[in-house]
Amino acid sequence: MKVVVGMSGGVDSSVAAYLLKQQGHQVVGVFMKNWDDLQSHPQYRKINDLGCVWKQDHEDADQVCRLLGIPFLTYNFIKEYQVKVFDLFLKELKKGRTPNPDIVCNQEIKFELFLKKALQEKGITAIATGHYASLKNNRLGRPKDRNKDQTYFLYRIKPEYLSKIIFPLANYLKSEVRKIAQDQHFPNAQKKDSTGICFIGDIDYRKFIQQHLISQKGEIVTATGKTLGYHEGLPFYTIGQRKGINIGGTGPYYVISKNLKENKLVVTNNKNDPRLFQAQCLVEDLHWLVKPQLPLQCAVQIRYRQTPQTAIIEIVAHNKVKVNFTIPQRAVTSGQSAVFYQKDCVLGGGVIQ
Repeated sequence: MKVVVGMSGGVDSSVAAYLLKQQGHQVVGVFMKNWDDLQSHPQYRKINDLGCVWKQDHEDADQVCRLLGIPFLTYNFIKEYQVKVFDLFLKELKKGRTPNPDIVCNQEIKFELFLKKALQEKGITAIATGHYASLKNNRLGRPKDRNKDQTYFLYRIKPEYLSKIIFPLANYLKSEVRKIAQDQHFPNAQKKDSTGICFIGDIDYRKFIQQHLISQKGEIVTATGKTLGYHEGLPFYTIGQRKGINIGGTGPYYVISKNLKENKLVVTNNKNDPRLFQAQCLVEDLHWLVKPQLPLQCAVQIRYRQTPQTAIIEIVAHNKVKVNFTIPQRAVTSGQSAVFYQKDCVLGGGVIQ
């Protein structure tokens, strides 16, 4: 089989390419260039000053492909990423929500544009990535390494694409992946995992957003309206957040809500404040990989690496469900995704209203 591997420059995609070659597949490595601050936003100063390392990522991917003796290509999706991912990300922030660009990037770029372009290459029958996820009978499921499980970010892949996707790391632990990279003398064997915004890099989030979004300072208040201090702009805060509030007094403080109309950040110094917890939430913009009969009791994740929570999901309107948790959940956040599981199988999910 001839397979295109999405090469990020990281250790996971590098080992994914190695494993496929070891299995006898013809492998082509492709680096997706989705962000260039000077090309996309020449009015802003260099984002490289904040630590963007896409050029280093590209070089690392190229070196690994040379070591493996496989072709290396670059696909340019800068314009598409700007429109389909980044502009939407900023739009959601302006609404006071907390979007997850990695999920949208997977949906619109990696498993849509990249997949389609790769399948146009001569002889290519599938794509592969270094995600920690599994596929069995065209069903998306959790991987062996539960600590690295990335299925939360993958629920919006179109179900008809699953037969064209390979996840070579499905049965590997991260420690095993690093050991393979070390044994093969990959230059990125000890490279840290990326934790920044998808494709942009490990950057100072607040400084980066300040370059792309005009925000207005406002009051930090208690639920009773007492002013405690001033915030830097509501887009920089999310529900349940503790760090970065920077006010004195009897803290630490936690974000309860964001009052967009009055531009106020509402906080509490009680980490168990009932206003931080919700027994239910509405989820819209649904996407199903396996459409179940509703109502249904299943496991739900409302954030990455959360322990799955038991809940009953029921239809309340077209393309909208209510999630009723068995145990009230802390910091249910508008704009984040709720992903539904049955055992290890991903059923689908949607965006928290």
